[in-house]
Amino acid sequence: MNRYIHARLPVFTFISIIFVLGICFGAIAVKTVEYELRQDIFFYFNSFLEGFQEIEYEEKSLLADSMKFNLLNIFVIWSFGLSMILMPLIIVLVFFKGFLLGFTVGFLVSEFSFKGILMALAAVFPQNLIIIPIYILSSVMAIYLSIEIFKYYRGKSAIKLEDLAIYTVEMAILAGILLLASLVETYLSPLLLRLLIAFVL
Repeated sequence: MNRYIHARLPVFTFISIIFVLGICFGAIAVKTVEYELRQDIFFYFNSFLEGFQEIEYEEKSLLADSMKFNLLNIFVIWSFGLSMILMPLIIVLVFFKGFLLGFTVGFLVSEFSFKGILMALAAVFPQNLIIIPIYILSSVMAIYLSIEIFKYYRGKSAIKLEDLAIYTVEMAILAGILLLASLVETYLSPLLLRLLIAFVL
């Protein structure tokens, strides 16, 4: 186990840095958005909050969409890990994920101050506490395998069918855990946001 972690630690460190950079750039990008566009987003979001208590949505449909989206992300990362050519796109995906998170939280805090922090804690963070670690771990596994495949073609490493099977099983386990994030996103986050609107906002 120690050898397993040690071998992947450099990739984990690199991916974590890329993700944090994405968050930082996303937060900075909020300040670069034109004032009129920020106002449009602000008024749209305010209207959404005002009518959120009355919104009726099909939970099963929302859950299914969330599951499909999360599983698609894992599948894309898994498939990119099997290709040396597509592997750099994993880095782009991780950066973009961090960027979206940083922009979302940055916008809420910028426009709503302390209330924005509360909204982020209620609607953004619960599911992302599961999604982000899984996203980073799956990216690390995919990039590590891609590097090993590259070494194999250069005659510096050996790749067995067993390695690919283990990689696939690991990804399947992460995908199963990721489904919990869909449950949180569908049932817990809307509940927390409704309570926040009712008693705080």
